[in-house]
Amino acid sequence: MEIYVSLAFLSALALLVVAFQLFKFDIRKEYSCFLPVMISAAVWAVFGGLWLLTSVEASAWMYKVSFLGIITLPVFIFLFALDYAGIERLSKIRHRVVFWIIPGINIILVLTNAQHGLFWSEVSAGEVFPDVVVSTFEAGRWFYIHSFYSYLIILVSIVLIFIALRKKKAILGQYLLLLGVAVPMTTSMLYVSGVTSIDISPLVLSFAVLAFGWTVNSSIYRDNINELQALQHKTSKMNSLYELVVRISERLIHTDTADINKAINNVLAELGRFNEVDRVYIFEYDKDNDEINNTFEWCQTGIRPEIENLQGIPYDFVPRWRDHFSENKYVYIPCVQDLPKEPLYEHERAILLPQGIQSLIVVPMYHAQDFVGFAGFDSVREQKTWDHTTISLLKMTADIIAGGIVRAQYEGALIREKQNAEAANRAKTEFLANMSHELRTPLNHILGFTEIVRYRLTDDESRQQLQMVITSGNALLRLINDLLDFSKAEAGMLQLEPVKTDVNTLLDFVNSTFQPEAISKGIELHVNMHAETGKMLWIDASRVRQVLFNLVGNAIKFTNTGHVEVSASITSVEETKKHHTDTKKAVVERTSPTANDSLHPTDKNAQLNLTVKDTGIGIAEADQESIFKAFSQLSTGNTRAYQGAGLGLTITKRLVELMKGKINIDSAPGKGSTFTVKLLCHYF
Repeated sequence: MEIYVSLAFLSALALLVVAFQLFKFDIRKEYSCFLPVMISAAVWAVFGGLWLLTSVEASAWMYKVSFLGIITLPVFIFLFALDYAGIERLSKIRHRVVFWIIPGINIILVLTNAQHGLFWSEVSAGEVFPDVVVSTFEAGRWFYIHSFYSYLIILVSIVLIFIALRKKKAILGQYLLLLGVAVPMTTSMLYVSGVTSIDISPLVLSFAVLAFGWTVNSSIYRDNINELQALQHKTSKMNSLYELVVRISERLIHTDTADINKAINNVLAELGRFNEVDRVYIFEYDKDNDEINNTFEWCQTGIRPEIENLQGIPYDFVPRWRDHFSENKYVYIPCVQDLPKEPLYEHERAILLPQGIQSLIVVPMYHAQDFVGFAGFDSVREQKTWDHTTISLLKMTADIIAGGIVRAQYEGALIREKQNAEAANRAKTEFLANMSHELRTPLNHILGFTEIVRYRLTDDESRQQLQMVITSGNALLRLINDLLDFSKAEAGMLQLEPVKTDVNTLLDFVNSTFQPEAISKGIELHVNMHAETGKMLWIDASRVRQVLFNLVGNAIKFTNTGHVEVSASITSVEETKKHHTDTKKAVVERTSPTANDSLHPTDKNAQLNLTVKDTGIGIAEADQESIFKAFSQLSTGNTRAYQGAGLGLTITKRLVELMKGKINIDSAPGKGSTFTVKLLCHYF
C-alpha cells in the first residue's frame, strides 16, 4: 500500500510541476487548456492516495472527490486537443458547453448517489490491501455511460493530437503521446471491467505526465524557437529593407538631374529583387490632363513589359484607387482573380487580368501635400502576401522617389529657363551691339560735320544752335555707350585687359577732359597728382578711366557751386605667397591677346585708392543703395532736373567688382558726396 500511495502522491506532484512549467514557458498561452488537464489528473491521484489512508467513512468521500478529477479529466483533454489541433469552429463557449452535459450529470450523480444508486449500485467496506479496509464501490448502470463517454472523447482527443503532431513532424512525440495515454487508459479499463480489484491508474499517471509533458513542452519549445527564428528573419529583412531605403534616399539626393531617370530605374530594380516581385513600376500624375502615365518600369527576366501600353490613362478610370490615393492610403489586392465582378472593380479587372497579375500592392507617392503618382509591385508567377511594416517602408520609399522626380522636374525647368534667359540675353546683347554700331556710325558723322559747320559759321546765334546739337548728340552717344556696356555686364561679357599704366597720366586725361565743363558751370575741378601715383601699375587702364569718367561726370553734373576734387593714392598690400601666385595667374589669364606677352607684373601687390569728392546736392542715406540699380534715379527734391538714364553708377559698380574692388559712398543732402574706390593691382 505504501508504494501505491507514494506513487499516487508522486504522480500528483509531477502533474503540478509540469503544469506550472508549461504555463510558464507557453509564451503565447496556446496550451492554457493543458493546465486544467494536469490539475484534474492531480486531484484524481491525490484523493486516490488519500482513499487508502483514511477511515472507512472518510474513504468514501475521498473516493468520490477523486472522481471529480476522473470525470473532468477527459473533457479537459478533449478541449486541449481542439486548441492544439487549431479547430476554431468549436472555440466559442456555447459550443464547448455541450461536451460538459454528461460530465455535469456524472458529478451530480456522484454527489447524490446515496439517494438513487445510479452511479454506484452498492457501497461497502472491503479489504483492498492486507489490513487495509476502505469503502469499495460496485459500478451502477450510469457508471458505464460515464466510462463509455470518457473513453470515447479521450480516443477522439488522441486522434486530433496525433494528427496535429504529424503536421508538426513530431514523430517521437506521437509515440510518447500514445504510450502516455494508452497505459493509464488500459489500467482504468481493466479496473472497470473487474479484471483488477484496485484501480492502479493513479500510479501510472506519472508516466503519462512525463509523456504528455515532454511532448507538449517540446512542441512549445519548438514553436517558440520557430517563432523566434521567424521573428529574427523578419527583423533582419526589415533592417535590410530599411538600409536599402536609406541608400536609395542618399543616392537620389546626390544624383545629378541629368542622371535621375537612370537612378530611379536602378532603384526599381533593387526594390523588385529585394521584395521578390516580378514587376515594379511608377505612374506619374498629369494634373493638367487629369491622367496617369507609366513612366518607369522594371521587370524580372521572362516578364512582359507593359509600359508602352499604359499611357494617357484617365485618372477616373480606376475610381477605387483614386479614392484611396486621395486619402494617402495604399491598395492591396492579395488575389486579382478574387476581385468582385461588380461595376466598381470592372476597370480594375480589365487592366490587371490581361497582364497575368496574381497579386499586387500599389502605394501613393506624395511630395509635401502634392500627389505625384503611385508605385506598384506586381507578383505575376505566384501570389505574395505583404505585412504592414514592409508596406510602410515601401510607401516611405515611394515618397523619396517622388521627391527625386519633383526635384528633377524643378531643376530641369530651372535649367531650361536659365538656358532661355541666357539665349535671350545673348540675343539682346548681339542686338544692342549691332544697333549701337549702326547708331554710333551715323551719329559720329553727324557730330563731326556739325562741328565742322559750327567752326565755319560766323553768326553767333547759329554757332550756339549747332553747339546745342553737338551737346545733345554727345549725350546720345554716351547713352548708347552706356547701354552697350550695361548689356555686356548683364551677359557677363565684360573682360579685363590689364596693361602697364601710369596713374598720373590717367588723372591728367580726366582733368583735361572735364575742366572745360567745370569752367562752364562756374565750379572748380581739382585733380591731385602725387609722385607716388606716378609708379607704374598693372591694371585695365580703359576700365579705370571709365570708372573715373562716370564718377567725375556725375559729380560735376550734380554740383552747382563749389568744387569737385579727384585724388588717388597707392598703398602696399601684404599677401601670402599662394595668393600672390593665384592673383598674378588670374590677371595674366585675363590679359588681352593683343597685350605684350613679354610684360608681366611683379609679385608685389598694391591697392589703388581713388576718391571723387564734390560739394553738390548730396544723397540721403535711404537712397544710397538704389543709385547703383539699373535705370534708377532719385526722384526727390530737384534731382529730376538732371538728365540721365540711370546706368552710369550701375556700370561703375559692375566694373569695380569685376576688378575685384569695392566702391563706397559717403553723402548727405546739401553736403555733397564722396565716392571711394579701392582696386587690388600689382606694381609693374
